[in-house]
Amino acid sequence: MNNNVGEDDDDLLISGARNNKKGQINLDLSNYSSNIPDITPAFDLNNFKKYILNENLNLNEIQELILKCQLSSMKLRFSIWRLFLGIFKINDTLEQKINKLNQNRSDYQNLSKQYLQAETKKESKRSIRNPLLQNQQEQQKPNVWNNFFEINHLKSEIKKDVDRTHQDKQLFQSLKIKNLLSNILFVWSVKNPTISYRQGMNELAANVIEVYFTETQGFNNLEDSDDKKEIAIFFDTKYAEEDIFQLFEQILVAHVDMFKHTPESQKKQQLIIQNRIQKIYDQQLKIIDISLFKHLKVQDVELSVFLVRWIRCMFTREFHVEDSLKVWDAIFYDYYLTEEKQWLLLVDCIVIAMFVYVRDQILEKDDPNACLKRFLKYPPVENLAQLIQAAFSIKNVLQSANPEQTLLQDYFLITFLGSRDVSKSPKIFQNVKNPEIPDENNKLIEANNLKQQETIDVQINQAQLILKALNQGIMCIQRFNTDKSVNEVKQLLENAKSELLKCLDQQQN
Repeated sequence: MNNNVGEDDDDLLISGARNNKKGQINLDLSNYSSNIPDITPAFDLNNFKKYILNENLNLNEIQELILKCQLSSMKLRFSIWRLFLGIFKINDTLEQKINKLNQNRSDYQNLSKQYLQAETKKESKRSIRNPLLQNQQEQQKPNVWNNFFEINHLKSEIKKDVDRTHQDKQLFQSLKIKNLLSNILFVWSVKNPTISYRQGMNELAANVIEVYFTETQGFNNLEDSDDKKEIAIFFDTKYAEEDIFQLFEQILVAHVDMFKHTPESQKKQQLIIQNRIQKIYDQQLKIIDISLFKHLKVQDVELSVFLVRWIRCMFTREFHVEDSLKVWDAIFYDYYLTEEKQWLLLVDCIVIAMFVYVRDQILEKDDPNACLKRFLKYPPVENLAQLIQAAFSIKNVLQSANPEQTLLQDYFLITFLGSRDVSKSPKIFQNVKNPEIPDENNKLIEANNLKQQETIDVQINQAQLILKALNQGIMCIQRFNTDKSVNEVKQLLENAKSELLKCLDQQQN
């Protein structure tokens, strides 16, 4: 969006960053066409035609890349997010996509003219009323003093957060980028006055800015061609502010309840995010990992201390920026697949997967403050794809008619629950053979491979029966299943042990 700086540009550039102050830099980003620091340009023209312009797109390839945390290899993340979040539909024609794009840009320009032209300041200059007037008729008129102070307070709050957003990166030290981020947050906040601006929105918008410029700069670096000209309208950086705002707004359509903060008189709305945290804790975690649930209950760990941040910012502070984008890929893809789009449901399941990832460390701690410290300073995740796949499995369990049975049948999730560190995991989990997680150290399978095919089939069937029996026994003990007595659980394990010994004897013979 082109802003001409004039006499009233203090109100247009609401971040207040006009001079080259300490910690701020002036970059030549005219129309954002030059190389932008901290951005590695990435765009694939062939993939754009295949995945964005194709009205009969098959999502299987995209899904596979998301589960492997490799969507960035398509070099189309911003465009794919547009599809996932409903800005475009897959079956839209090129003409329909362009029409929607132009309409969205026009809508934002109208909002910008309405909210960023310092009308409050001009009105106050034309007619300043005495706020102490006692006349009832005068009091019923719109109070420009209130509006003036509210707007300036909003600008001040946004400026504080913008000035400390990703200041380790040159991109966000740029005055032009600061103004862009400020304007987007300001317009959204004034458009949605019952919610307005909340801390954390700046981090969501910042991620969108990075993804946008990664793709548009990659497009700009392409050699000129007829194919490039055909789709140039999608990457016209003259409309950077409009396009970034549109995607940011669509994210908040799905996520805005987590930012709602209302007066004390409206307590129901005030509890929206707390209710969500309570559901994750008391219902969902209890189904997935009863031992961890009970330990956190006994320790009386106040989960909202960190979960408000995790959920509102969608893990932007818990992972490196690139990893947080991979997590968002999965969240938005799941949102696209979900029919009842109440909110970003996979966020809850990622929270639980993150709990399970550090469960061994949490279970060792007998101090609630030590537990909080671990959650507040979350460790690096070496295998992010495994954590994301676990989140999808957790969602499948939670939404099933019989969660307990579904959990027992999900060998990937059972493995994840027991073996973030394979060296510390129970033997039964180390020996699980799952086609999605090859286990080269599985001695039982290696031994069977030396036998004839018929013997192999028999022993595989035996191993599966043994595994099922042991899983049932272990899960019963972990979950204090009241449907089975202690003697029944003991008998299950004894039977499994007996069968396992027979299997081992057959191997030795």
